[in-house]
Order: sequence, then C-alpha cells, then structure tokens
Amino acid sequence: MNTFSTKYSPFKKKPGKTKAFFICLVIASFLWLAHSLNTVYTYSFRVPVLFRNMPQNKKPMGELPDHVFVDAKASGLKLLLILLNEPYRQMEIDFNNLVSVNRNRNYVLSASHLDFSSSLKFNTQIKRINPDTLYFSERTGFQKIVPIKVPMELKCVEGFACKKPTVLPSFITIWGDTDVIESIDTIYTQPLTLSNISQNVNASLEFIKPSQKVYTTVNETNVTIEVARLLEQSLTIPITDIHHQPHQQVNFYPSSVKLRFTSLQNNFNTEDTALFKATINSSHINAGTHKSPVMLSTVPGNVTIMDYEPKEVDILILKK
Repeated sequence: MNTFSTKYSPFKKKPGKTKAFFICLVIASFLWLAHSLNTVYTYSFRVPVLFRNMPQNKKPMGELPDHVFVDAKASGLKLLLILLNEPYRQMEIDFNNLVSVNRNRNYVLSASHLDFSSSLKFNTQIKRINPDTLYFSERTGFQKIVPIKVPMELKCVEGFACKKPTVLPSFITIWGDTDVIESIDTIYTQPLTLSNISQNVNASLEFIKPSQKVYTTVNETNVTIEVARLLEQSLTIPITDIHHQPHQQVNFYPSSVKLRFTSLQNNFNTEDTALFKATINSSHINAGTHKSPVMLSTVPGNVTIMDYEPKEVDILILKK
C-alpha cells in the first residue's frame, strides 16, 4: 500500500531554482522584445539615389551624391522589417519635382516632395534627409544641341525580328569651352550588344563624354526596342513595262510575279500591298533568249523579300 501511494502521489515535484530562473528569463525576454517592437525609434537608413533631368544652364558645386541618409521614425517592428529589405532599391529623384531656392540655384530635398516608400518598402515618418540641399552655380561657355547615337549590335532568335529602336531623348544640349564644343557634332552612348532576343527591350545607356569639360543636361538616354515574331507571307503582283512605246506592242509571259516575304507580326497592312512594284525594261532584251529580267523597283520598308519568281520573262515585241 505504501509503495502504490508513493508512486501515484497527486502532488507534483516543484521545479528547481535553475529551471525557474530560465523560465523567468524567457518570460522577461519576451516582454522586453514586445516592448521594444512597440516602442518608437528614429533610425538612419542609407538609400541609393539616381538624379534625373538636371537643371539646364547650371552645374553642381561638387559631385552629386549616389546615396542619401534618411532618418526615419517608426516602431521597432517596422524598423526591423525595413532593415530586412537591405540592400534598398535605388530611388530616382527628378529635379522637376524638387523645390528650388536662391534664384533657382539650389534644390531642397524634402520628405514632402520625395517618396521613399518604394525603396524602404514601408511608409514611415521621415525626420531628416542628409544632404538636404544640392548646390548649383550658373554655367558659362558655349552651348549647342547635338544628336545622340547608340552603337548597337542586335541578334534575334530565329523567327523574330526588331523594329527600329526608339531613342529618348534623341538630342541633347551640351555646354563647355567654345574650342571643345564646336568640334562635337554627336554624343555617343555606351554600346548595346544583345543576342538571342525574343522579347521587347528597354535599356538606359550612359553617355560617353568626349571631354571632362563637356557638360550635359542629362547623363543617359532610354532605348526601347520592340521585338515581334516574323510572319511569312506570299503575294502575286502584275509586272509593268517601264519602257512603253506607243508605236509598238510589248507582250511578255508570265505577266505577274509571285513574292515570298516576311514581316513583323501586326506590322503589315493590306494597304501595303500597293507599295510592291515589279517592272521590266523592254528596251533591255537578251538577244539570244528574248528575255528581260524582272526587277522589284518598289518594296515597303517594313518587309524582307525572301524570294520571287520568275526572275525573268519572255518578251515578244510587235510593231503597230
């Protein structure tokens, strides 16, 4: 009886002092963590930036920063989540959206005109931005507008082709000493080399400045290239004689030519068929065979001729 009662005693053994200490430590840590995550702090974040639309006729008094420090005020939990998003997405700052002061020479970086939520991934109260002002001085020297050229080497996947690239801006204003600027007629960008293209391309390319003494309104241009599938099509068009004489009758066979060509998807209209012209010159006849070559005198600019038949026709000339 005594053994049975001892084994199944309803009274539990009290935890030891060490175990109790660790239980209290875990509870205290949890309470401290909960309190910390709900407490409001101010923390400084380093955000990469890219400036666009530089003010014309002005030059920065010093190199523009590639990052700014943002003092954000938020709860500990939100600050922790923001820190987990590092590295932060580069933020674009447009000078057209900034407040200018001191006769439009200096530009203020303020939280009311800049949205850092796209970089930090959260909406927070911005207390301070460092630097908070960008200083400029008036440019001096000769200026002119020149075209922008992009060296390109593009290769599409078989069955695809590119439309004519769009470059924006396509012209740029440059400044500098007269002897330097007068010799410049074009500003080139970094080369664009792509292969195995099967979808649209959008790229930003920086300029290659011909001299450190040349200043530009912007530092890069955007290139958009539309890529689409190639469609093979066929068309039969009549042949005309460009050397028609009223005193003679020119008969030739066959009187039409069949074309095979490719065009970009959704880039060829029915009206474009009127732009194809096949001709012969009856004054140029091979004396041995009485044949004249067929020429494609006009072809739409948005197609590529693969083949056409016949390449020459038999000619019989009768005098009236």
